[in-house]
Amino acid sequence: MARNIGMAPDAEVWRAVVTKTFADGTTETVYEGPYDKAAKARGRVTFWRNWMAERHSGKAEGHVERARPAWEKVPDPAPRRAAKQAAAPAAEPAAAPVDDAVLRLVWIAVDNRDVTHGRHVADFLRDNGHADEAAAVTAELRARNGHLSARQALAFLEQRGSGAR
Repeated sequence: MARNIGMAPDAEVWRAVVTKTFADGTTETVYEGPYDKAAKARGRVTFWRNWMAERHSGKAEGHVERARPAWEKVPDPAPRRAAKQAAAPAAEPAAAPVDDAVLRLVWIAVDNRDVTHGRHVADFLRDNGHADEAAAVTAELRARNGHLSARQALAFLEQRGSGAR
């Protein structure tokens, strides 16, 4: 959880270190914080002492620690699109036109909700003997990181069909 604790260059932060001892003898150490004031961390130690005594028939001991963080700039990550495009081939082969019969077949399947995702469209095309169109839909699905509905796949095929004529 993000906290606004006023991080000035010479700021100090505090945390509570609490060791809980349960009734069966098991122990657990937890760290809570950071806090902007030592009193807040002390309050957490007191809370756990009371909680363990009242609710769990155990005990809790703790102390407060102080730190002065040292901040450093983290390098920006490389853009994901640029990295993927650099690895891709420079020129794509020309797309073959999509037959109107194939478009009609996919349109009926989408309209009847036989297919609901781009992956289903690719499988449907492959099962019906249209391997080239299935490969094109699969490539588009990968380019969109799996985010391709059946209607989007149909629109993709329609653009491919009309663009090649």
